[in-house]
Amino acid sequence: MKKRLLSLVLSLVMVAAFSIPAFASGINSDGTLQLDMSSTLLSLNVGDNAQLTASLMGCEADVTWSSSNRNVATVDSNGSVTAVGFGRTDVTAKTVDGSYGTCTVQVAYRGIDISKHQGSIDWNAVKASGINFALIKATEGVDYIDPNFTTNAQGAAAAGLNIGAYHFLRAGDVQKQASQFIDAIKPYQWNYPIICDVEHGELQALGKAGITDMVVTFCEAVRAAGYTPMVYANPYWCSTYLDMTRLGSYDLWLAHYNVDSPSTKNPFTIWQYTSTGSVPGISGNVDLDYSYINYPAGEHGTTVVNTLQCDTGSPYSFGTNSSYIYKITTAAVVAPKAVSSNSSAVTVAFYGKTSGGYLYRITNVNAGIAVITTSASDGSSASFTAYGKASGLVSDTPAAITMQRGKTYQFKFTPVGVTGVPKFTTANGSVISTVQVTKYGNSYLYKIKAVGKGCTGVYSTLPNQSAVRQCIVTVA
Repeated sequence: MKKRLLSLVLSLVMVAAFSIPAFASGINSDGTLQLDMSSTLLSLNVGDNAQLTASLMGCEADVTWSSSNRNVATVDSNGSVTAVGFGRTDVTAKTVDGSYGTCTVQVAYRGIDISKHQGSIDWNAVKASGINFALIKATEGVDYIDPNFTTNAQGAAAAGLNIGAYHFLRAGDVQKQASQFIDAIKPYQWNYPIICDVEHGELQALGKAGITDMVVTFCEAVRAAGYTPMVYANPYWCSTYLDMTRLGSYDLWLAHYNVDSPSTKNPFTIWQYTSTGSVPGISGNVDLDYSYINYPAGEHGTTVVNTLQCDTGSPYSFGTNSSYIYKITTAAVVAPKAVSSNSSAVTVAFYGKTSGGYLYRITNVNAGIAVITTSASDGSSASFTAYGKASGLVSDTPAAITMQRGKTYQFKFTPVGVTGVPKFTTANGSVISTVQVTKYGNSYLYKIKAVGKGCTGVYSTLPNQSAVRQCIVTVA
């Protein structure tokens, strides 16, 4: 790949994309230098494209791009991301010497859920910001209609958003609650589910069977009225207060905040991922949601999202260790299958069964990038990127240092698994110059001097191997 200056400019080739800009953040957890990504989170619809870029302290770099799950999004050699299917993936840029940065790509429809608490809403501004759907509170308990329901339903629909409605379930006459809710929503055209919101603490006294009975009664009334029923709950309620085996015919809207991926064994089609979101057209906080179903096209049912979970989501780089064990959490009776996209760099093998799932071992073979994908028979899968490390010189110095002009610095390099005398060079002699190289036991001491202001690299070269950048040096 040709060398190029990687900028901090994000160019999105789509209508509704959402990104969070990132700035210099230092060192990765494994000690490598962190690239500055133009975005650390992208939210795309299927078919959308986005251009990612990265920078490394303003210096030129050769970078390789990879996606941990190409079924969700692909990335080409220039950092152009294409959304392929619903889900999440990590897109990573990495230099030959191990420095890397990551952007999480979420492929889903973006939505909000609202009630009177959001006040007056500028629905045209909401739509223009890239929001695709809105779930609107209609009623609560008996004899209560949200005072903003009519305004919100009419405004959202007029702005061109897809809409669904929800009822906040309370203890009491569930048939009357369902009847009043259905009467309230009849005047409007809904192309998203009609939802039973199950979260009020007063329901807990009814126990799992009692609450589940209420939910079934409510959802069946919704279905009989010709709508698509859905249940709203969080993972704790799903496991503690709801018999999910009886609710399997209803779609699930799952609430789980501040996590990279919801923790549940239950299939869900909508994920409420924060209650403190911000959207143009709405003052204050608003709930944000992802939908993994194209409801307006008639899709609904038992779409499975995240039934298989991996404890390793971020890119993994081998350090001094040659192997690493990761865990897959799943209820599958048969162990999922794990494969490596590049076994010449990193291999993967089944390691054993454990509580709640299975263990797998990846092994460092040589330098290179491999996507490790573990797939279950139901089609669910999880992936992460692993970076193989070549045998070579181990440095006692961080991946980046800053010096003052006129000062000297001494590196210590120790050969690991290699033979031959290394050579040390700088990429720009006008920034740093070589003072001396000294053999010290099994190691080599390489001394440099800061000559002029700028940024450049320190490289080592072993016999019959290409040069490896060991450090980025900035002279202030």
